[in-house]
Amino acid sequence: MSVDFWKFVHRRLSADERLFLAHVARHSRHSPGTTGARLAVGEDGTTRGTIGGGIMEADVLQQAEKALDAGDYTPRYERLFHRPTAPDDDHSRSSGLNCAGNQTNVYHLVDPAEDRRIVDEIVTRIENDATGRIHISANGLQLDDYTPEQIEPPYRFEDGDSWRFSSLLLNWKRIAIIGGGHCGLALSRVMTQLGYTVTVFENRPDVFTFTNNDHATHRITVDDYAEAGSHIDHRHWTHVVVMTANQPDDVRGLYGVADDPYPYIGVMGAPAKLAHIRSDLEDLGISSKIIDRFYAPIGLDMTSNTPEEIAISVAAEILRERNELFPFTRSPDH
Repeated sequence: MSVDFWKFVHRRLSADERLFLAHVARHSRHSPGTTGARLAVGEDGTTRGTIGGGIMEADVLQQAEKALDAGDYTPRYERLFHRPTAPDDDHSRSSGLNCAGNQTNVYHLVDPAEDRRIVDEIVTRIENDATGRIHISANGLQLDDYTPEQIEPPYRFEDGDSWRFSSLLLNWKRIAIIGGGHCGLALSRVMTQLGYTVTVFENRPDVFTFTNNDHATHRITVDDYAEAGSHIDHRHWTHVVVMTANQPDDVRGLYGVADDPYPYIGVMGAPAKLAHIRSDLEDLGISSKIIDRFYAPIGLDMTSNTPEEIAISVAAEILRERNELFPFTRSPDH
């Protein structure tokens, strides 16, 4: 969940302004707005985020202006069908787009007096990588202390008279990079731009690519890379990439995460190096069945020689595999 979006909302509420918020609660294949996307509109028309753009978003901006002018607004949802026709019911209409698919948007106002405390807590929890869950319903914005114990859809929408849209505060897009060198720095930059929570581990506390890594959410120094796994929270969600400065450290990093339920574990290296890593792990008692789960060599098969190119290759593989690892990311056909 984007902290920048909620910081924008918080700043406006702190300035005693109201805002109109739109959330994409559900979408189908081909829809320009995807589940979890958000749009905030201030009283002066300033916006942050998007729910899909085009004539659809222009129409939502007009709704926002009317709602903010009126002041009294009941939260609601609507299903927008991106074709000339739509089902004949109170919650459905054509969006004006013709790109196919549909999306369900949830709309509500946030008010300084009623919602500033909740939004302040939302920002604090996101900044601290803490858990919680937001609910939006006809009763407005609410927050609870829910903590996911395993992989689950980060967004849920229940329609009908008692409709409710819920979203996890914890960022489900997570990566642990074991090795804070040039490749670790480049991968941190790319994955942060893709919205991931990035944790970087390094056993050389003074190496400049680690100390100057401002892209990482967490930077953790370890004496032995085998310790890294014990510092990783929310393991069911976390991709692990091992790219240390040498082969023995790669082995230690893999050894420390081998038996845990990470959806993805990958290691960088040429075939000869990977053969030695496999042999060393087997000597440490790691079974061939576990080693066969590792992505090795990591990254798409493409020309990737510089740290930046390697980072793009690794990020592309993670995105490609994400739909298989996390089924809820697949766009439904409804």
